Amino acid sequence: MWQTPFSDEIRNELGIATIAVGNIYEPDHVNSIIASGRADLCAIARLIWRTLRDPGSCREAGYEQQWWPKQYLSGKSQLERNLQRAAQTTDAGAGGLA
Repeated sequence: MWQTPFSDEIRNELGIATIAVGNIYEPDHVNSIIASGRADLCAIARLIWRTLRDPGSCREAGYEQQWWPKQYLSGKSQLERNLQRAAQTTDAGAGGLA
């Protein structure tokens, strides 16, 4: 997030669309930068590398807050069921390790 101030200044002083880059690796970083109007887009290389290790990380990050087109709602339901199933499996496995 260390170059975001440059993006913010260029975007808001010159009215040019900008992309923020540099140490942006959490979905919350992206959301706060875009929502505050500091940049129009964010380059998220670290998050993409994390996605290569765990393909579900981008999909799971903030999926509740985003708007879902009608044709994707069944996929959202499936994601929620999968996350619940994974949480139950994790809880059941951890329960015997007291």
